[in-house]
Parts: sequence; C-alpha cells; structure tokens
Amino acid sequence: MIPMPWTLKVWGAIGALVAAVFAVWLLFFPQLVPAHFAWDVQPRAAQAFIGAGYVFRVYFFLLFVFVPDWRQLRWTYWGNLLFTGALLLATLWHADQMHWRSVVGHFWIVFYTMEPIVMHFSIPRATFAAEEPLTTGGPILAWFRRFLILEVAIGMLFGLALIINPEWLNTRWPWELNPFDARIAAAWWVGWAGWAAAILQARDWDEVRLGAFGNLLVAVAMTVSALVFLPYFNHSHPTVRPYVIGMAVLSLGLLFFVWQQERQRRTRGLPADRADMAARASSG
Repeated sequence: MIPMPWTLKVWGAIGALVAAVFAVWLLFFPQLVPAHFAWDVQPRAAQAFIGAGYVFRVYFFLLFVFVPDWRQLRWTYWGNLLFTGALLLATLWHADQMHWRSVVGHFWIVFYTMEPIVMHFSIPRATFAAEEPLTTGGPILAWFRRFLILEVAIGMLFGLALIINPEWLNTRWPWELNPFDARIAAAWWVGWAGWAAAILQARDWDEVRLGAFGNLLVAVAMTVSALVFLPYFNHSHPTVRPYVIGMAVLSLGLLFFVWQQERQRRTRGLPADRADMAARASSG
C-alpha cells in the first residue's frame, strides 16, 4: 500500500468544492454566467457541456479524499495534466475575454495554474516505479482494451480539432462554437483520452476500476446533458443526431465492459484463499 499524502487529500477537498460550485452554476444558473463567471460562456449548450464535465470533476477530486491507497489513483496523473494544460492554454489564449474585474476570473487562472503543480509535487516519489502492483481484479479484458483504443482516438481527435481549428469545426459541431469555449471544452476530450489511455495500459483491473467508473460517469453526464439541452443544439447541422447517439453508445459500451470486469473480479480476481472458499461454497 502507498498511503495517500495529506496534501492530496486537502487538494482533493478544495477541488471537489470548486468543481461542484462550477457544475451547479453552469447547469442551473445560466443567468448569472455572463456577468459573474470567469468569462461569458456561450451558448447555453456550451454551458451544459462544461457543467456536465464538472460533475465528473467532483467525483475525480473526491477520490483523493476517500481512497487510502495511491496505487488506485495512479491513472489520474497524465490525464489531469492534459486536462489542466488545455484549460490553462485556452485561458491564456483568450485572456482578453476573461472577466478580470471579477474575483472568479482571477481565481480561475490561479487555480488552474496551481492545481497540476500541487498534484505533481504531492504524489509519492517514484510512484510509477515497480512498486508491488494490485493483483486482485484480474486483467483488463481484450475487447475492453480495443474499446478504450477507440475512445482515446475519438477524444484526441475532438480535443485537438477544438483547440486547433474551432472555426472550421463550427460548420459541423452540434452547437454553435466560439473559439474560447471550444478550446475550454477541448480539455474534457483530451483529458478523457488521457484517462482512457491510462486504463488501457494497466495490468490489473483493481488499479484502474475507479478510473473506469469515472470514465462511465463522464460519458453518462455528457449523454444526459445532450438529451436535456437538445433544444439548444444547432439542428441545421446534421451532426446533432450522430453526436447524441454516439455519446449514448459510448456510455452503454463502457457500462457493458465495466460490468464484465466486475463479474471477472468477483471470481477470477479473488485472492487464492477467498477463491477457494467461494469454490467450496458453490459446490456445497
């Protein structure tokens, strides 16, 4: 076991609170966004996407508060660097559009500058070296790995397109894009790809199962937000229906594979003494 450092517990508690405030603000109080948020997030569908993304971020940060073993959260590192890096890049790229007269604007840039730095210098040293791995959940299933490869490809494609050429993407994206909000939204796609890649490379299910649950959570949150805020999409673009269906298929695929991994974990992943007890109980 590698104990979770207390600095990461505090980091997680602060991050969860911030993410929860942002999620509620963007999802339920759009009238307060133009004048009081860090910038004027527009249109409503963009607010919904970012707000749904912060639902996942609440889960993400709470893991650091309640999970005692750092080995179960090693998957978080690279995806979080991609996520926060994309947010900071978008903020600096469009600094002229930030609400610098607002406390929230200054808080935003300080938070997303310090968040990855605090995480990097708080994780246990040599954390990615060959410490004893978790070996109770069984291997990642072959078809789940193939599914995750597809997820990485989609996440990186959408994320890079949103960062590099949002003007072109606006001709076909499901809702109206502006460059600032497009590049902010890209953070979830590239971060999602990074977290999926970490799951993909894991040797044991128990090391990344919390990441897979989070992966499922963000997919479901994005699907639900797309369905609820469907009237705010640009229905002149033919990509609206494929986007909603694609998010639903992604959610169902993740749900299926997580279910399969958990089935494996209950039998194959048991330690030898517990597996033997389970076998005797089933035969008796």
